[in-house]
Amino acid sequence: MNTELSVEELIEPLQTVIGVVEKKQTLPILSHVLIQLKDNKLTLTTTDMELEISASNKIISDSEVTFTIYAKDLIDIVRKLPEKTQIKFKIEENKVYLNANKNTFELNTFNHLDFPALPKTQNSSIIKIKQDTLKKLIENTSFSMGNQDIRAYLNGLFFELNKDSLTVVATDGHRLSIGEVNQESSLEEKKTVILPRKAVLELTKLLNKSTQSIAEIHLSDNYFSLVDSSSKIISRLIDGNFPNYKQVMPTDFSNTIVIDREDFLSSLQQASIFVDERTKGVKLVFREDKLSIFSHSERGRAETQIEVTKQEKELEIAFNIHYLISVLEKLTSKEVNMVIPGGENKSCLLSAVGDESYQYIIMPMRI
Repeated sequence: MNTELSVEELIEPLQTVIGVVEKKQTLPILSHVLIQLKDNKLTLTTTDMELEISASNKIISDSEVTFTIYAKDLIDIVRKLPEKTQIKFKIEENKVYLNANKNTFELNTFNHLDFPALPKTQNSSIIKIKQDTLKKLIENTSFSMGNQDIRAYLNGLFFELNKDSLTVVATDGHRLSIGEVNQESSLEEKKTVILPRKAVLELTKLLNKSTQSIAEIHLSDNYFSLVDSSSKIISRLIDGNFPNYKQVMPTDFSNTIVIDREDFLSSLQQASIFVDERTKGVKLVFREDKLSIFSHSERGRAETQIEVTKQEKELEIAFNIHYLISVLEKLTSKEVNMVIPGGENKSCLLSAVGDESYQYIIMPMRI
């Protein structure tokens, strides 16, 4: 079988699906991309048996072929060629030959019928949501996900869907991010799922590229999928019980301090120069409507100071400085509320003044 594709036709869908392919695979065919050309439509698919991504585009071609080829090698070749270059594919039983600009490349192939596919989801609940809303929810919460935590349910993003709201939560056990939006759905009862970390990262890339205004999410007992006109992502869900995030929310709001967000962020960034890399800790001292920020390392120390309002009591508390900075970078309001109930193990709550769509919990630390 022979066919011809341009770099321009291949590069975008290939870049969309390549993130699924790992360097080390249990099955050699999982290092391949499945290429399907039919009815003037080019579709590329990759999978690692837990996550599957397809991307397609309309092209002008009389060919009808299906084959697999090493994904990393193909993208390396395509990236090094001019956009308008035509690549001729000669597909044999065990080899695929690529010819471009008098250069020839020989790559292994497998029988495309052996390329694994995730099962078709049955009895799915379908939710339609604005893509910008979903993208913002994920970006403003997913940074708090666990990474290779032994507790698998922390290595993902928790979705809680009700008839009139969608809540997204992430935690690594030391910090917690909550985003909630009003969202009408036809669900008869609450549905909760945990989407794995890798799927969250690939979904974010997909949403950044998509030009559609509405996202269509399909949810079944074991799978999550998002479908638009040119791409599709399907992921197995994490099986486990996500922690009850409402239990760590402060109940005592008597000590709610109001802080200028940009001043707070700038002071923390300056203090971070002298933060100990092992502890990453910074001390906050609230006294007489002023916040003093202290950091020190083997190289030196820093103290910055800003004014605050509505301070009820004096207190000293320490946090991981990077956790504070990441939250303040996500919030966009002029001022933030910082609820510090007091006590060594009491969690701190950060949110925008006048908008509690996003709330962030950070546990204090000892330094």
